[in-house]
Amino acid sequence: MQNSNTIATEISSAKSSRTEPTAFLNTKNLNTTTVGSEKDLHRKFLLLGRERNKITYKLLALLPEIHKQKIYEKHGYATIYEYAGKLAGLSHSTVEKALKLEKKLKDKPLLQKAIETQGIHKVAIVANLVTPETEQMFVEKIENMSKPALQQLSKELRGKIQTSWQIEMDEEMMKTFLKLKEKIGRNLSNKEAMRRMLNMMVKNEKPQPQAKKQRKIPGDFSSVPKAKPKITRYIPVAQKRFILSRTNGGCSHENCHNPAQIFHHQTRFFQTKNHESVIPLCKIHHEFAHNGLTEKQTEADLLYHKYRQTSMI
Repeated sequence: MQNSNTIATEISSAKSSRTEPTAFLNTKNLNTTTVGSEKDLHRKFLLLGRERNKITYKLLALLPEIHKQKIYEKHGYATIYEYAGKLAGLSHSTVEKALKLEKKLKDKPLLQKAIETQGIHKVAIVANLVTPETEQMFVEKIENMSKPALQQLSKELRGKIQTSWQIEMDEEMMKTFLKLKEKIGRNLSNKEAMRRMLNMMVKNEKPQPQAKKQRKIPGDFSSVPKAKPKITRYIPVAQKRFILSRTNGGCSHENCHNPAQIFHHQTRFFQTKNHESVIPLCKIHHEFAHNGLTEKQTEADLLYHKYRQTSMI
Protein backbone atom coordinates (compact mmCIF):
# COMPACT_ATOMS: atom_id res chain seq x y z
CA MET A 1 0.00 0.00 0.00
CA GLN A 2 1.27 3.44 -0.89
CA ASN A 3 1.75 5.89 1.94
CA SER A 4 0.10 9.33 1.91
CA ASN A 5 3.33 11.11 0.96
CA THR A 6 3.71 8.98 -2.20
CA ILE A 7 0.09 9.57 -3.24
CA ALA A 8 0.42 13.31 -2.65
CA THR A 9 3.61 13.38 -4.76
CA GLU A 10 1.88 11.55 -7.64
CA ILE A 11 -1.13 13.89 -7.54
CA SER A 12 1.16 16.92 -7.54
CA SER A 13 3.13 15.49 -10.47
CA ALA A 14 -0.05 14.74 -12.45
CA LYS A 15 -1.33 18.27 -11.94
CA SER A 16 1.95 19.85 -13.04
CA SER A 17 2.16 17.67 -16.19
CA ARG A 18 -1.43 18.31 -17.23
CA THR A 19 -1.68 20.71 -20.19
CA GLU A 20 -4.33 23.32 -19.65
CA PRO A 21 -6.43 24.14 -22.75
CA THR A 22 -5.92 27.88 -22.20
CA ALA A 23 -2.20 27.48 -22.73
CA PHE A 24 -2.85 27.26 -26.47
CA LEU A 25 -4.78 30.53 -26.59
CA ASN A 26 -3.26 33.94 -26.90
CA THR A 27 -5.65 35.50 -24.39
CA LYS A 28 -3.89 38.83 -24.16
CA ASN A 29 -6.45 41.62 -24.04
CA LEU A 30 -9.26 39.02 -23.95
CA ASN A 31 -10.39 39.32 -20.34
CA THR A 32 -13.87 37.85 -20.60
CA THR A 33 -14.79 38.84 -17.03
CA THR A 34 -14.99 42.50 -18.06
CA VAL A 35 -18.27 43.41 -19.69
CA GLY A 36 -17.65 46.01 -22.39
CA SER A 37 -19.59 47.42 -25.27
CA GLU A 38 -21.27 45.24 -27.88
CA LYS A 39 -18.40 45.96 -30.26
CA ASP A 40 -15.81 44.85 -27.68
CA LEU A 41 -17.70 41.67 -26.88
CA HIS A 42 -18.03 40.83 -30.57
CA ARG A 43 -14.30 41.40 -31.13
CA LYS A 44 -13.36 39.21 -28.16
CA PHE A 45 -15.63 36.45 -29.40
CA LEU A 46 -14.22 36.77 -32.93
CA LEU A 47 -10.60 36.59 -31.77
CA LEU A 48 -11.28 33.59 -29.54
CA GLY A 49 -13.03 31.86 -32.43
CA ARG A 50 -10.02 32.43 -34.66
CA GLU A 51 -7.69 31.07 -32.00
CA ARG A 52 -9.89 27.99 -31.62
CA ASN A 53 -9.83 27.42 -35.40
CA LYS A 54 -6.04 27.63 -35.47
CA ILE A 55 -5.79 24.98 -32.76
CA THR A 56 -8.34 22.75 -34.53
CA TYR A 57 -6.41 22.98 -37.81
CA LYS A 58 -3.18 21.94 -36.08
CA LEU A 59 -4.92 19.02 -34.36
CA LEU A 60 -6.30 17.80 -37.69
CA ALA A 61 -2.83 18.00 -39.24
CA LEU A 62 -1.52 15.69 -36.49
CA LEU A 63 -4.28 13.07 -36.75
CA PRO A 64 -3.03 11.06 -39.77
CA GLU A 65 0.34 10.33 -38.13
CA ILE A 66 -1.33 9.49 -34.80
CA HIS A 67 -3.60 7.09 -36.68
CA LYS A 68 -0.71 5.57 -38.61
CA GLN A 69 1.30 4.85 -35.46
CA LYS A 70 -1.85 3.80 -33.53
CA ILE A 71 -0.87 6.08 -30.68
CA TYR A 72 -4.49 6.17 -29.53
CA GLU A 73 -4.34 2.45 -28.63
CA LYS A 74 -1.30 2.99 -26.40
CA HIS A 75 -3.37 5.43 -24.34
CA GLY A 76 -6.37 3.17 -23.86
CA TYR A 77 -8.67 4.34 -26.68
CA ALA A 78 -10.37 1.79 -28.91
CA THR A 79 -10.50 3.97 -32.04
CA ILE A 80 -9.00 7.16 -33.43
CA TYR A 81 -12.52 8.63 -33.38
CA GLU A 82 -12.88 8.09 -29.64
CA TYR A 83 -9.38 9.50 -29.08
CA ALA A 84 -10.02 12.65 -31.14
CA GLY A 85 -13.51 13.13 -29.76
CA LYS A 86 -12.65 12.89 -26.07
CA LEU A 87 -9.31 14.71 -26.15
CA ALA A 88 -10.03 17.40 -28.76
CA GLY A 89 -13.81 17.49 -29.24
CA LEU A 90 -13.53 16.56 -32.94
CA SER A 91 -16.59 14.99 -34.52
CA HIS A 92 -16.58 11.54 -36.15
CA SER A 93 -17.25 13.03 -39.61
CA THR A 94 -14.42 15.57 -39.32
CA VAL A 95 -11.91 12.92 -38.27
CA GLU A 96 -13.04 10.63 -41.09
CA LYS A 97 -12.67 13.46 -43.62
CA ALA A 98 -9.16 14.24 -42.36
CA LEU A 99 -8.05 10.61 -42.70
CA LYS A 100 -9.54 10.22 -46.19
CA LEU A 101 -7.95 13.49 -47.29
CA GLU A 102 -4.53 12.33 -46.10
CA LYS A 103 -4.60 9.49 -48.66
CA LYS A 104 -5.09 12.01 -51.48
CA LEU A 105 -2.22 14.18 -50.31
CA LYS A 106 0.59 11.63 -50.09
CA ASP A 107 2.52 13.27 -52.95
CA LYS A 108 1.35 16.83 -52.14
CA PRO A 109 3.39 18.14 -49.19
CA LEU A 110 2.37 21.78 -49.69
CA LEU A 111 -1.31 20.92 -49.37
CA GLN A 112 -0.56 18.83 -46.28
CA LYS A 113 1.14 21.87 -44.76
CA ALA A 114 -1.80 24.10 -45.73
CA ILE A 115 -4.11 22.10 -43.44
CA GLU A 116 -2.29 23.59 -40.42
CA THR A 117 -3.41 27.12 -41.36
CA GLN A 118 -6.49 26.63 -43.58
CA GLY A 119 -8.13 23.46 -42.26
CA ILE A 120 -9.27 20.36 -44.11
CA HIS A 121 -12.45 21.67 -45.75
CA LYS A 122 -10.88 24.19 -48.12
CA VAL A 123 -8.01 21.81 -48.96
CA ALA A 124 -10.46 18.98 -49.69
CA ILE A 125 -12.30 21.09 -52.30
CA VAL A 126 -9.27 21.16 -54.64
CA ALA A 127 -7.42 18.00 -53.56
CA ASN A 128 -8.43 15.98 -56.64
CA LEU A 129 -7.55 18.80 -59.04
CA VAL A 130 -4.00 19.44 -57.86
CA THR A 131 -0.91 18.12 -59.61
CA PRO A 132 2.71 18.53 -58.45
CA GLU A 133 3.07 21.28 -61.07
CA THR A 134 0.01 23.25 -59.91
CA GLU A 135 0.28 22.60 -56.18
CA GLN A 136 1.86 25.95 -55.26
CA MET A 137 -0.74 27.86 -57.28
CA PHE A 138 -3.63 26.08 -55.58
CA VAL A 139 -2.15 26.69 -52.12
CA GLU A 140 -2.17 30.43 -52.89
CA LYS A 141 -5.84 30.22 -53.92
CA ILE A 142 -6.71 28.31 -50.73
CA GLU A 143 -5.03 31.00 -48.63
CA ASN A 144 -6.69 33.94 -50.37
CA MET A 145 -10.12 32.76 -51.54
CA SER A 146 -13.29 32.00 -49.60
CA LYS A 147 -14.77 28.52 -49.42
CA PRO A 148 -17.73 29.35 -51.79
CA ALA A 149 -15.29 30.80 -54.35
CA LEU A 150 -13.11 27.67 -54.19
CA GLN A 151 -16.19 25.48 -54.65
CA GLN A 152 -17.17 27.46 -57.75
CA LEU A 153 -13.60 27.26 -59.09
CA SER A 154 -13.63 23.50 -58.61
CA LYS A 155 -16.93 23.19 -60.51
CA GLU A 156 -15.69 25.30 -63.40
CA LEU A 157 -12.41 23.41 -63.69
CA ARG A 158 -14.30 20.09 -63.70
CA GLY A 159 -16.82 21.40 -66.23
CA LYS A 160 -19.73 20.98 -63.83
CA ILE A 161 -21.39 24.35 -64.32
CA GLN A 162 -25.10 24.49 -63.53
CA THR A 163 -27.02 25.84 -66.52
CA SER A 164 -30.53 24.79 -65.48
CA TRP A 165 -32.39 24.52 -62.19
CA GLN A 166 -35.23 22.42 -60.87
CA ILE A 167 -37.57 24.01 -58.33
CA GLU A 168 -39.68 21.92 -55.97
CA MET A 169 -43.15 23.29 -55.18
CA ASP A 170 -45.35 22.41 -52.26
CA GLU A 171 -49.14 22.14 -52.65
CA GLU A 172 -49.82 25.81 -51.94
CA MET A 173 -47.16 27.00 -54.39
CA MET A 174 -48.49 24.67 -57.08
CA LYS A 175 -52.03 26.01 -56.67
CA THR A 176 -50.78 29.60 -56.98
CA PHE A 177 -48.68 28.73 -60.04
CA LEU A 178 -51.58 27.00 -61.84
CA LYS A 179 -53.89 29.91 -61.01
CA LEU A 180 -51.45 32.37 -62.59
CA LYS A 181 -50.85 30.06 -65.53
CA GLU A 182 -54.59 30.04 -66.23
CA LYS A 183 -54.46 33.82 -66.69
CA ILE A 184 -51.32 33.79 -68.84
CA GLY A 185 -52.21 30.86 -71.09
CA ARG A 186 -53.40 27.42 -70.04
CA ASN A 187 -51.90 25.77 -73.13
CA LEU A 188 -48.38 26.99 -72.36
CA SER A 189 -45.78 24.61 -70.97
CA ASN A 190 -44.89 25.08 -67.30
CA LYS A 191 -41.45 26.34 -68.30
CA GLU A 192 -42.79 28.94 -70.71
CA ALA A 193 -45.46 30.04 -68.22
CA MET A 194 -42.79 30.55 -65.54
CA ARG A 195 -40.62 32.50 -67.99
CA ARG A 196 -43.50 34.86 -68.80
CA MET A 197 -44.35 35.33 -65.11
CA LEU A 198 -40.76 36.30 -64.32
CA ASN A 199 -40.60 38.70 -67.28
CA MET A 200 -43.84 40.34 -66.16
CA MET A 201 -42.45 40.80 -62.64
CA VAL A 202 -39.29 42.43 -63.99
CA LYS A 203 -41.28 44.81 -66.20
CA ASN A 204 -43.57 45.76 -63.32
CA GLU A 205 -40.73 46.76 -61.02
CA LYS A 206 -41.13 50.25 -59.63
CA PRO A 207 -38.99 52.74 -61.58
CA GLN A 208 -36.33 54.70 -59.73
CA PRO A 209 -37.48 58.19 -58.71
CA GLN A 210 -36.26 60.80 -61.17
CA ALA A 211 -34.08 63.63 -60.00
CA LYS A 212 -35.84 66.96 -59.56
CA LYS A 213 -35.45 69.41 -62.42
CA GLN A 214 -33.17 72.32 -61.68
CA ARG A 215 -34.67 75.79 -61.78
CA LYS A 216 -33.50 77.96 -64.68
CA ILE A 217 -31.89 81.21 -63.61
CA PRO A 218 -32.59 84.09 -66.03
CA GLY A 219 -29.59 85.68 -67.73
CA ASP A 220 -26.85 84.89 -70.25
CA PHE A 221 -24.14 82.69 -68.80
CA SER A 222 -22.68 81.45 -72.12
CA SER A 223 -19.42 83.26 -71.51
CA VAL A 224 -18.91 81.66 -68.10
CA PRO A 225 -16.53 78.66 -68.44
CA LYS A 226 -18.00 75.39 -67.22
CA ALA A 227 -15.96 73.54 -64.63
CA LYS A 228 -15.16 69.92 -65.47
CA PRO A 229 -16.85 67.52 -63.07
CA LYS A 230 -14.33 65.84 -60.81
CA ILE A 231 -14.20 62.08 -61.30
CA THR A 232 -14.06 60.17 -58.01
CA ARG A 233 -14.18 56.51 -57.06
CA TYR A 234 -17.96 56.88 -56.73
CA ILE A 235 -19.69 55.59 -59.87
CA PRO A 236 -22.66 57.80 -60.86
CA VAL A 237 -26.06 56.11 -60.62
CA ALA A 238 -26.79 56.66 -64.32
CA GLN A 239 -23.56 54.91 -65.27
CA LYS A 240 -24.33 52.02 -62.90
CA ARG A 241 -27.71 51.56 -64.60
CA PHE A 242 -26.09 51.54 -68.02
CA ILE A 243 -23.48 48.99 -66.92
CA LEU A 244 -26.17 46.71 -65.47
CA SER A 245 -28.34 47.04 -68.58
CA ARG A 246 -25.63 45.36 -70.66
CA THR A 247 -25.94 42.13 -68.63
CA ASN A 248 -29.61 42.43 -67.67
CA GLY A 249 -28.55 42.95 -64.05
CA GLY A 250 -26.49 39.75 -63.91
CA CYS A 251 -22.86 38.86 -63.35
CA SER A 252 -20.82 39.33 -66.55
CA HIS A 253 -18.75 36.16 -66.00
CA GLU A 254 -19.45 33.51 -68.65
CA ASN A 255 -22.18 31.02 -67.69
CA CYS A 256 -22.83 32.73 -64.34
CA HIS A 257 -26.50 33.22 -63.47
CA ASN A 258 -26.00 35.13 -60.23
CA PRO A 259 -27.15 38.74 -59.92
CA ALA A 260 -24.45 41.39 -60.06
CA GLN A 261 -23.28 42.51 -56.61
CA ILE A 262 -20.06 44.44 -57.25
CA PHE A 263 -18.91 46.97 -59.83
CA HIS A 264 -15.39 45.86 -60.72
CA HIS A 265 -12.71 48.00 -62.38
CA GLN A 266 -10.87 45.71 -64.81
CA THR A 267 -8.21 48.40 -65.04
CA ARG A 268 -7.77 49.73 -61.52
CA PHE A 269 -9.23 53.16 -60.83
CA PHE A 270 -5.98 54.52 -59.40
CA GLN A 271 -4.37 53.85 -62.80
CA THR A 272 -7.01 55.43 -65.06
CA LYS A 273 -9.06 57.75 -62.83
CA ASN A 274 -12.19 56.75 -64.81
CA HIS A 275 -14.90 54.08 -64.84
CA GLU A 276 -14.68 52.99 -68.47
CA SER A 277 -13.48 49.46 -67.63
CA VAL A 278 -16.16 48.71 -65.03
CA ILE A 279 -18.07 45.43 -65.31
CA PRO A 280 -20.72 43.93 -62.98
CA LEU A 281 -19.73 40.78 -61.07
CA CYS A 282 -21.11 38.57 -58.33
CA LYS A 283 -19.00 38.28 -55.16
CA ILE A 284 -17.53 34.91 -56.15
CA HIS A 285 -16.31 36.00 -59.58
CA HIS A 286 -15.05 39.25 -58.07
CA GLU A 287 -12.76 37.01 -55.99
CA PHE A 288 -11.73 35.26 -59.22
CA ALA A 289 -10.72 38.60 -60.72
CA HIS A 290 -8.55 39.60 -57.74
CA ASN A 291 -6.88 36.18 -57.51
CA GLY A 292 -5.53 36.03 -61.05
CA LEU A 293 -8.11 33.58 -62.42
CA THR A 294 -9.88 35.83 -64.92
CA GLU A 295 -7.40 38.68 -65.23
CA LYS A 296 -3.81 39.46 -64.35
CA GLN A 297 -3.11 40.16 -60.70
CA THR A 298 -1.86 43.61 -59.81
CA GLU A 299 0.55 44.68 -57.11
CA ALA A 300 -2.45 46.07 -55.20
CA ASP A 301 -4.03 42.58 -55.17
CA LEU A 302 -0.86 41.02 -53.76
CA LEU A 303 -0.56 43.72 -51.09
CA TYR A 304 -4.19 43.13 -50.09
CA HIS A 305 -3.59 39.37 -49.79
CA LYS A 306 -0.56 40.01 -47.58
CA TYR A 307 -2.54 42.43 -45.42
CA ARG A 308 -5.44 39.97 -45.09
CA GLN A 309 -3.16 37.10 -44.03
CA THR A 310 -1.38 39.32 -41.50
CA SER A 311 -4.66 40.50 -40.00
CA MET A 312 -5.77 36.90 -39.44
CA ILE A 313 -2.67 36.02 -37.39
